[in-house]
Amino acid sequence: MIISPRTKEKSTFNRFLLYLSLLFSVTSLYAKEEFSPAKLLLPSVLQNFSPVEQSKYKSGSSRKNNRYAVVTASALNIRSGPGTENPVLKVLPEGTHLLTLSPPHNKWQKVRIPHDIQGWVAQKYIKFYVPRDLPYHAGKFNSTFFTSPLEASILHYMKDVYSHKQLKREDILSVVIQDLATGALVASIRPRLGVKSASTIKVPILHAYMLQRFRGDITESLKFKKLLEEMIRFSSNPSTNAVIKLLGGTETIQQLLNKTKIYKELSLIESIPEDGRTYLNKISAADLNKIFVKIWFQRALGSEYSQQNNMAASKEMLFLLGLPSQSWLKDRIKAKTCFSSNKSVKLWDKTGFVKGVNGNAGIVEIATPHGRKAYSIVMFMERENYQSIKGDAAQWFERVSLHMRRISEMTYAFISNRYESYNVCGRSLLTRYAKLALAPRPLQASL
Repeated sequence: MIISPRTKEKSTFNRFLLYLSLLFSVTSLYAKEEFSPAKLLLPSVLQNFSPVEQSKYKSGSSRKNNRYAVVTASALNIRSGPGTENPVLKVLPEGTHLLTLSPPHNKWQKVRIPHDIQGWVAQKYIKFYVPRDLPYHAGKFNSTFFTSPLEASILHYMKDVYSHKQLKREDILSVVIQDLATGALVASIRPRLGVKSASTIKVPILHAYMLQRFRGDITESLKFKKLLEEMIRFSSNPSTNAVIKLLGGTETIQQLLNKTKIYKELSLIESIPEDGRTYLNKISAADLNKIFVKIWFQRALGSEYSQQNNMAASKEMLFLLGLPSQSWLKDRIKAKTCFSSNKSVKLWDKTGFVKGVNGNAGIVEIATPHGRKAYSIVMFMERENYQSIKGDAAQWFERVSLHMRRISEMTYAFISNRYESYNVCGRSLLTRYAKLALAPRPLQASL
């Protein structure tokens, strides 16, 4: 079949128009703002996800050689042999993932758990499952300008939220999500947007305390440890102000943190007012993500400090961020989500709220057949003109928190699927919006 040059030109032009249609359908949501989907990939017009890109969202293991199971009992003994007469090697909590090495009908299953430990468990206390790729992996999509299918899902979810008037378009989302097993950013939407920090500023203040302490400016005491715990665990504003004063004031803290080169949008202007309404301090999702990642990898202090001091400071910071808070102070990453009751999911985080901004930054660690995997997630929802929020700010807070939790659920589903974990939480929401965001669209007549 011979195609004329004219036909080729028309086909190329139509494909280019379709590309523009897809691009505008996403970016029109953020019109009048300096924003485009993060890490915009500009491939040849309308190519599918490349095999390399697709492989990022699939596990690297060979599924045909593995059988997967998850512990359903609250606690399950893994034994050295098949039968209760054999010694217990370890007690597995509910949600532990296993690779089974026996035929599925056997009453006793030989299994392998992470760290290459092998043993035997009773078959009736485990559930077999087959990891499934999310449906969009097999689809032929006409766009690759998202950091990941997760980012595409979040963008389209927010488009839906705005179009159904569940939130106002002035309620602006900024988010950074990073897979800490690979270092890959899987979502980055307005990462450098400076927002009102509210109580999330207390993490950089904690960081400044550790920097001063480990260079010898501060001698650790029970009093100071109590102040730090109250600042992070209970988000105490008086304790925060006491720490700020101890460190020499906001200007000294700002100068110290600037030297770390971690923070680009951080602006520490004021102590926390008596009523807690702090509107001058600023930070970005990228800033918070970077310090959380440094803490996780035990490099909170930087290269000027010894490895031992970096480890000690990072562990202490992580410990404080992992302490349970007040029962009424609910985070927006795990609390009230569909995975909130999953005890195998660990969270280290800091929340922040003041009228006009709702933020939560943290690290989530989940169980997978390939060991525990962690990801960072930082979310802010800000209405810059907070005075336009009518009535009780608590109502706005609850509405915004609801959607932050849906984004967290989609993230949990994405990371769980990436590492072949058994999970249904958030999967349908993620799949739905990924399909909507990435599926080909017909050209609009107006084009």
